[in-house]
Amino acid sequence: MMTITLISCQQEEPSPVKTTGSLHIDIGLHISINEVSSALKSAQQTEDFRVIIYTAEGTEVLTFESASEMPDTIELAIGNYYVEAHSDNNLPAAFENPYYYGESDLFAINGNVQQTVLVNCTLANTIVSVVYSENIRNSFTDYQTTVSSALGTLLFSKDETRMGYFQTLPLDILVELTYLNPDGSESMKTLNSSIPDPVANRHYEIDVDASIDEGMVTLQILLDETEVVVEVVEVTDGTDNPLNSPVGYGEILITEIMYDPSALPDTEGEWFEIYNRSDQAVNLQNLILGRDDSNRHTIEDSIELAPGSYFVLMRTDAATDAVNSYVYGPDISLTNSGAVLAIYNEGTETDPGALIFSVDYGGADFPGGSGASISLDPDMISAVDAIVGTSWCTSASVYSTGDYGTPGMVNDACQ
Repeated sequence: MMTITLISCQQEEPSPVKTTGSLHIDIGLHISINEVSSALKSAQQTEDFRVIIYTAEGTEVLTFESASEMPDTIELAIGNYYVEAHSDNNLPAAFENPYYYGESDLFAINGNVQQTVLVNCTLANTIVSVVYSENIRNSFTDYQTTVSSALGTLLFSKDETRMGYFQTLPLDILVELTYLNPDGSESMKTLNSSIPDPVANRHYEIDVDASIDEGMVTLQILLDETEVVVEVVEVTDGTDNPLNSPVGYGEILITEIMYDPSALPDTEGEWFEIYNRSDQAVNLQNLILGRDDSNRHTIEDSIELAPGSYFVLMRTDAATDAVNSYVYGPDISLTNSGAVLAIYNEGTETDPGALIFSVDYGGADFPGGSGASISLDPDMISAVDAIVGTSWCTSASVYSTGDYGTPGMVNDACQ
């Protein structure tokens, strides 16, 4: 703690008596959080803090790059002031980088009166740490968590134990888990969560637990404030996944269908595209794809489809080079003569959940598409228009295989 005396002064008056006032500034450092672990980085020395004196109107009067540079006595004109003090390391996101800030109450400098003002500096960051469970360490070959705000990102690898310090902005959480399949190939699970309203001077511990057998991943976000001991945000890729809440009819549309490719055999080159027309992200995991009543497939991966985004569902990896894609394999085949293609809420393949959307692409007025996909006019993105054949046309843009279509992108306009 540091004490400094500020003395007020006035311009010389004819009066022989000089009126002065003095002020003591105490810079205190207070960490009010309960540390989740003893690894919390200790504070900087208050002597290194930047100190700024403002008038009550917010005009900067004096600045000291470090508190240690302040003289014992500072002269100020009589008036109202406040003092700001902070450490000089306010980064968007960084490991082991606590940023402290404090501001005094408004005070007055009066002649011949001594006052003491406390500038109480507290942690101004949001702290984030990630803890991986024993299940994660034993079951997955690699794992990492990315925490990001609009201004900065930190990657918590599997060996990362440091605290991350963020400016207090909404935080997005992406967990990526890599595991080996029985045939020796690698697969990845990705899950998303968020801390939409983080608070400064709080430590959020993200506990990640997973089981490959059950297909479940849980993120537990613990707050270290006394009045709210634990706040839990769970993200699972099993049947209880809160991101898999029922999707309403028409919130996801089928917007493009390649049922008869020319560059590749049908068994390799078929695909169709979906679009999220809702105002919130939808997790596709456990949704069911269907063609008539004979072909069904349950989406296995945790895939978050953002509002206004397109996504490609395809028979093989060779079908398109779209990054935003998922392979459903041989479970779905798209007949060239037309069929009812549908997407359902979670259920079983014999008894799927509520219908999200379906389209009979062999119905009246639907165009043909040999060597080209058929696509919904981008001006007709509604559940009512999307089932009408005249809203569709044959694609005119070439994509990666040499056939025509716009997989994963805005469709060609229908003429």
